Amino acid sequence: MSRIISIKGGADSCVVAAVTAAVAHAEASDADTRSTRPPVPRQSHWVQSNRPRDIPTALPSHLFNETPWADVGESTT
Repeated sequence: MSRIISIKGGADSCVVAAVTAAVAHAEASDADTRSTRPPVPRQSHWVQSNRPRDIPTALPSHLFNETPWADVGESTT
């Protein structure tokens, strides 16, 4: 798409070229900005701490020698 840019005020060819280059640069950078997705907002740690999460199964503390509690002989004194 081509546009006609009208520069008034008695500008010479150097000023016209500079203004045209600045407008072209602004339009190109605007097009680049619009072509990329904005970053996904990340929630703070405070918000994430309240979310439900998987709680790992607690490890049984009696498996030091892999002998179940029921197989351990009871001492009757």
